[in-house]
Formats: sequence, structure tokens, C-alpha cells
Amino acid sequence: MQVQRMLLPTWFLIMVSIALPVSAHEKTDVVILKNGNNITCEIKTLARGMLTVNTDSMGTVQIKWPDVKRITSKFLFTIQDKQGHIYAGSLQSAAEDGHLAVEGTEGAKDLEHLSVVQIQELGGSAWKRFSGSADLGTSFTKASDSKQVNFSGDLTYRTEHYSGQMSFNSTYGTSKGETDADRRQLTLLGTMQFSKKWLLYSQASHEHNLELQLDRRFSFLAGPGYRIAQSNRTLITAIGAAAVTRESYYGQDVLKNAEGYFGIEAQFFKLYSPKYDIVNQFMYMPNFTTIGRRRLEFNTKLRIEVLKDFFVSLTFYDSYDSKPPSETATKNDYGFTTGISWSFRK
Repeated sequence: MQVQRMLLPTWFLIMVSIALPVSAHEKTDVVILKNGNNITCEIKTLARGMLTVNTDSMGTVQIKWPDVKRITSKFLFTIQDKQGHIYAGSLQSAAEDGHLAVEGTEGAKDLEHLSVVQIQELGGSAWKRFSGSADLGTSFTKASDSKQVNFSGDLTYRTEHYSGQMSFNSTYGTSKGETDADRRQLTLLGTMQFSKKWLLYSQASHEHNLELQLDRRFSFLAGPGYRIAQSNRTLITAIGAAAVTRESYYGQDVLKNAEGYFGIEAQFFKLYSPKYDIVNQFMYMPNFTTIGRRRLEFNTKLRIEVLKDFFVSLTFYDSYDSKPPSETATKNDYGFTTGISWSFRK
């Protein structure tokens, strides 16, 4: 089990390193700023209110999207607005400053800059579609000889209508040589946008939690999702799904369950100095097999940038089960962790 705990983070970091290489197109794109500066560059992406471009003289530069007056490129991009519409074509100046036109079969004559939340090169290198992060934290208390290590990370791949993500988080601790904390979760999820703000959501996960006496739980769920709000500062998504689980508690028989799944994720971010993001997740899971049993999960994470792509992270998690199968199992597990976080294209 100790080897398994070490291998999972190692494999995650290997996959992140594979995702890093990128390719480039010609640096013939033009960005005109409101202060009058003209930048000839390669437009890489717009995300979370920051336009990232690559230049010959200054390298990679991030520009606040509200500071952009005009933007042009002969290359093809996909553009998404706050309402969930997706356009495809080259980027051209509109008649009015602070607006752009998309020339193509799925184009638009006049889009206000502040209504645009994402720009991504169409048909560009697949590596550019990856983003991810990794968090590491540790603590030690001499009086109780208590040690704890926390590791989490995610790797995401996005296209115009689909996205897939692998995430892993773990907490492992010892006190006086005995294991007193062992919590791990591996999740694979996928989303497909099929109508403006509507999504099709699917997720498979594996969990282990020593505090709850949960040896393992495998679950799969699928259902619709809806983007309640989407802007350059906010992303709020609601999900309703049906789930099946197979779980094993220490000293108990294996159980198969049918559950409901109702979740909401709220992200708030600011990519200007000081750069930070906050992610809140709440999940409610009523059990249809064991009437009266319900599970709740709450997670929140705050990251504040201290160096480029490096953050101080603060995380709180809470897991609750109203009727755990084991009579000696606790109903609630919660914790607070701090650490250092690194991210790319995020």
C-alpha cells in the first residue's frame, strides 16, 4: 500500500510533464492596446480574463483582456461568449473599438470584447489544450511525533465542445509511528457541451478513507449540467445525475448502491496582481438503496500567487455519511491543509 501511495503522485507528475511541449504558428497576429501600443505576436489563448501572446522580443506576455482595443489574426480560432455560443473563424476588427468580428462559416459580425470568455486556436497543437496543477503540503508536530503529507493535482484536456480531467488528492499521516490518516481519491470526469450552457457530465472515481473505515468505493455517475454563470471572473456549474457505487468498509460485506447526485461548483478567479482563484464544490448524494442514508461532500480551495505559476494554497474538505455501513465508523471526516501549488495554463 505504501508503494501504491508513492506511485500515484509519480504517475500524475509524469503525465503533466508529457503535456508541456507546445508548437507555434507565425507571429503575424496584431494586438492593439487602449494605450496605443501595437504588439505583433502569436495569439495563444484567452482564458479567465487574460490574453496570452508570444512575441519575439519579450517572450510570452499576458495582457488584461479589458486593456485590448483591437485584435486581428488570419489563423482560425474558436471563440466562446458568456451565453455559451461558440464561433469559429479568423479574428478581425469590428467597426467599434473593443469589439471583434469572427470571419468563418460559424462567424459573428460584432462581438463585444467583454462578452468573450475564451479564445482557443482551432486545429493547433494538441499540447496547447492541456492545463493542470499540483499541490504539495506537509506538517510535523514534535510533541506527538505527528507527520502529515498532502498531495493533490489535476490534468485537464479541452476541445471546443469536450473536456476531460484526471484529478488525484491524498492525505497521509502518522502519529507515534502508527498510521492515523489515509485518505485518497482518484477521479476521471468528462463533459460535453451540447446546447449553449447545457452540458453532459460523466464521472468515475475511486475513494479510500481510513477515518471513515472505508476500504474502497468505486462509483460512476452521468447526467446533465448547466452553466449558471460564466464570465472572465466567475464560473458556476450545477449538476444533476444518477450514480451507482460499489463500496467496501473494513469488516463489512461489499455493498452496491443506487444514488442520486446533485452538485454545484463555483469558481472565482482574478488573474491580475495579486493573482488568486477560489474553487468551492458541494455534492449531495441521497441513497436509493438504503433509505435515509445520504452523503455530503464539501471542498474549498484558495490559491494566491507568490511567484509566476507558483501559489500558496489553503484547502478545507468535509465528508459526511449519515448511515455508514460499519457501526464503529465515524460519520464525519474533515481537515484543513496548507501547501505550495504549481500550475500551467491555468
